[in-house]
Order: sequence, then C-alpha cells, then structure tokens
Amino acid sequence: MTGLGFAGFSLPMSSELSAVEVAAFYREHLTGIRIAGTFFLFCAAFMMLFAAAISAQLQRIEGRVTPWVFVQIMGGVMGNLPFALTGIIWSAAAFRPDRPPEILQAMNDIAVLALELPAPTAIIQFLGIIFVVLGDRSPNPIFPKWVAYLNIIVAILFLPGFAGGIFVTSKAMDWNGFLSYSMPGMASSTWVLLMSVALMRAVHRTAEHNDR
Repeated sequence: MTGLGFAGFSLPMSSELSAVEVAAFYREHLTGIRIAGTFFLFCAAFMMLFAAAISAQLQRIEGRVTPWVFVQIMGGVMGNLPFALTGIIWSAAAFRPDRPPEILQAMNDIAVLALELPAPTAIIQFLGIIFVVLGDRSPNPIFPKWVAYLNIIVAILFLPGFAGGIFVTSKAMDWNGFLSYSMPGMASSTWVLLMSVALMRAVHRTAEHNDR
C-alpha cells in the first residue's frame, strides 16, 4: 500500500520479528510512520464517503424499504473504522518511541491485526451490494450484474486476510504474506477501481434520465 511506502516498507512487518527489531524499526522511521498513519485516516474517511455514494445508488433500486442499503453502508463504516484505527495506533507508537520494546511490539501487533482482521465486516458491505444488484429486475438496471459477481469474488479473496491474522502458521499466511495481505490488498484496490467505474456510469445514467 502507498501509505506503508511512506513508512519505509511496502508490506507489514513479519510477525517473526523480535520486540527489539520492531522497536528499532519504529525509532528509525518515526516521520514516515506518522505520515503513513495520517494517510490511513484520510483513506478510511474517503472509503466511508464512497460507501455512502454506493448506498445512494442502491437506494434507487430498493425504494423506500432499504434493509440491504443499510447493511452496505454499515459494512462500509465498520470495515473502515479498524483501518483508521491502524493509523492511530501506528501514530501513537511513533509518538513515544522510547517505550520498552515489548510495549511497541504489542502496539504494532494490535495495529496489524486491526488492518487484517476486519474482513467479515467488509464482506457484509459486499453482501449488501450483491443482493441489491442481483435483485434488480428493472429493464434498465442501475448496476450491471458484473458488479454483483465482482463483489462475490472480492468477498472470497478477503477471507484469507482474516484467517492469516489469527492462524499465522506459514510464510504465505504471515502478516506480510501473499494470502493474508497481498491478495486481499490487490482485491481491495481492484474493487475500488471497478466500483468507481460502475458508480460513475450509474450517476451518468441518472443525470441523463433526469434531463429528459
């Protein structure tokens, strides 16, 4: 992630690092970690706005009774609050880098787990989108069906991140491993890109309809 690049590393630190090694890293990258923490907070805020924009379009499909719209927006909020929490914890750890190494290691553990464990709440957001899009029987659907299929695939790809946060038994499932971090991260980036395209098209169609 770009935010991690500011801190001087492209992936989370391995869970195998000792407390002394984690503390040394924080002391060597204080400014970068603080910038990364701030970046994460802004990203979380943007994603909440993104969830609200998606809900506005889903509302047009569901009408007045909107249970899945509420599910989507709550999943968007709950899935991104831990993301913001990661930035806050990293900033707090870098604020007093002279703490005992064991304390810095514990804070880093919490930050990484907050980043990787919220997969279930993020999947709730995807479910809201999936059910509304698949349930749209109108002749001119607001979202095409591929949007639902995209969310199904991304929801599945998010699951290893949750499992990797708890069951660190191999390099691929370590915090900086492919299954627990890289794959969900790439799925998330792809989701934002493709959902942005679908959302812009939906807004454009709405504007054209209102102009008629």
